[in-house]
Amino acid sequence: MSDLTLELIKTAQKLKDRGLVSEGVNKGSISLRLAEDRFLISPSKLDYAELTPENVNIMKLDGSFVVQPSPVSRDSYFHLAIYQNYPHVQAIIHTHSKYATALCLANRPLPFITMGMKFHCGGALEIAPYAPPNSEECTRLILAHLKDKKAVLLQNHGLVCVGESMTACYETAEFIESLSESYLHALLLGEVKEIDGGRGGY
Repeated sequence: MSDLTLELIKTAQKLKDRGLVSEGVNKGSISLRLAEDRFLISPSKLDYAELTPENVNIMKLDGSFVVQPSPVSRDSYFHLAIYQNYPHVQAIIHTHSKYATALCLANRPLPFITMGMKFHCGGALEIAPYAPPNSEECTRLILAHLKDKKAVLLQNHGLVCVGESMTACYETAEFIESLSESYLHALLLGEVKEIDGGRGGY
């Protein structure tokens, strides 16, 4: 078992343990660049608690599979497109976490309300317009919104985060979920003030 495979598995299990993935099989997906031309990716419809080195798929950047012991996640193709278009990206997490997904369902962007967003997100997060999950249009919208950001909220869908390491990617996902919860609670109390200068990328 490679260190990178172990890192992907441990991160997937941490996502589950910290409540950052929905229960059941509709949990999202997680991947990690293995080499310049390939990446590890979680399979479809498998609880992260059951993820092992034997059921992790390995996909090449030409769209073929080096190793495919498990059903292929439909998310594989937007992961593929991100790695093809953004060489600096080393890890991707797609999740349907509770509070970030609530923003997606309400079509409510996450404004620049704390300086931590500059580091973790690259600034304020807009909502990418709805497109059928795993469609070419959905992939195009994801790529467009990740040009200068570390994450994108997908309308009526969920959250996609990228990072230059798996640790950084996980921290972004965790940060956004926690901030989304605080933001939704703050909205109940009244107006939430934005910080100036939060539109730029990282």
